[in-house]
Amino acid sequence: AEEATPKSYLDDGFVFGLEGSGIERPKGGEANVVVEGDSLETQPYQVAAVGATFLGHAAFATMAISQMMNLNDGNAALTSVESLAIIASSWVLADLGSGLLHFGVDNYGNGRTPVMGSIIAAFQGHHSAPWTITYRGFCNNVYKLCVPFGIPTMALISTLAGSEHPGVTLFFTVFCAMEILSQEMHKWSHMRKSEVPSWVNWLQDTGLSIGRGPHAQHHLAPYDGNYCIISGICNEPLDKSGFFRRLEHNGVESNAWKLDPELRARTLRGEYRLEA
Repeated sequence: AEEATPKSYLDDGFVFGLEGSGIERPKGGEANVVVEGDSLETQPYQVAAVGATFLGHAAFATMAISQMMNLNDGNAALTSVESLAIIASSWVLADLGSGLLHFGVDNYGNGRTPVMGSIIAAFQGHHSAPWTITYRGFCNNVYKLCVPFGIPTMALISTLAGSEHPGVTLFFTVFCAMEILSQEMHKWSHMRKSEVPSWVNWLQDTGLSIGRGPHAQHHLAPYDGNYCIISGICNEPLDKSGFFRRLEHNGVESNAWKLDPELRARTLRGEYRLEA
């Protein structure tokens, strides 16, 4: 009989160590790079991409705040209050956005998916050895997200918003920056307190960054909840409302369903609430 060809990161089924997925689960904290051509070593082009992206985002934010100041006739106090409100709301909705992205790439697509293929394969392969992310430097860890959330995206948004709506530009600048940084916050949630700077522990303790315990809940099979990885503030309402289960009614079987037929059955019965 002809042997079945093992699936690669380019194929459907390359998820979470499913039988025939092509993923091995190393023990003892050994790093496992699952995407062909990927490396844990930071490359100059990654540093350049990340540096240029954040410089661009800083420029968009500065321009937006300056335009807000002009619209407010130079009222610095009002501009400051408006800016802080926009930044806070963007932080909350960026957490929601990180959950939507995480849900999508964990459950659908593969390495051949246009634009997002490498991100999908990396997120799905992450479940084979979650600690691998802790071996990555900052730029190596976040640079892939500079593609969907980078300068071209912000240039388009800023152009559409125009100088009459600088708050829109500021909101999405913060939103895109947070989505890129979400992968670093994700990394911190896989590291011990002693392995990160004290200010990172403070961010986690105050709920500004996703904590270790809350994110650990996501890594329990079938990986069907706790998808938000910036602050995690949106996880409880999303999971208790069955938000992601409702999204699974789309005609395509999610990877969580493949791992847990009972989850699939409950969802199809309309039992959307995530069980504790």
